[in-house]
Amino acid sequence: KKLNSFGINSMYDLAHYNPYQLKEQMGVIGSQLFAFAWGIDRALIRQQYHPIEKYYGNSQVLPRDYHSRSEIEIVLREIAEQVGARIRTHHLLASEIHLHVGFSYAAKEQTGRSGFGHSTKITPTNSNKILAQTVIQLFNDQWQGESVRNLTVSCAQLVTDNHLQLNLFEQNNQTFKQREIDQTVDAIRQKYGFKSIVKLSSLLPGATAINRDGLVGGHAGGNAYD
Repeated sequence: KKLNSFGINSMYDLAHYNPYQLKEQMGVIGSQLFAFAWGIDRALIRQQYHPIEKYYGNSQVLPRDYHSRSEIEIVLREIAEQVGARIRTHHLLASEIHLHVGFSYAAKEQTGRSGFGHSTKITPTNSNKILAQTVIQLFNDQWQGESVRNLTVSCAQLVTDNHLQLNLFEQNNQTFKQREIDQTVDAIRQKYGFKSIVKLSSLLPGATAINRDGLVGGHAGGNAYD
């Protein structure tokens, strides 16, 4: 409408309009439009655009200070499986795994560190087994016995789940079977709730997933699938 009010009704009209008058009437936009009409774009294209990357993650503040490696690993496995369920719901595979471990107040005072973060690249996957193994390995690579109070696991570098990467060191039927198990467990939990089917490790001391199931606060205790 603005251009029409100046008598500009086509690209030809725009290209042959007085550029100084167009700038006076429309400011910098007027000069840009005139340049566009002649196929000139002064935008800087040498600067690569980096879109904001989406990731999925779950974090948990532990109910007490955790000192035992076995108890920490149980919770890490639970969180990894929660994140795995989320990316499977969105038909995605993770190519990068991030872990952040926050120390307890006592450990912070003793070590002068609040915790540590660690990440690694992996072959794209959404397998509970691989995600949990990777997260636990990241933890064991960095942990030096400090008491732990919060844990965060996230999956990044996400790609569409339109293929299945087979492992040369594992029989193909095992890979397919594990995928079917994960999808079956997801379906049961979505229909009947997280507690309807859990690993035996979630019944051991230190496990938190069952107690967190159904907690209020908009995140369903970390067991949501959104």
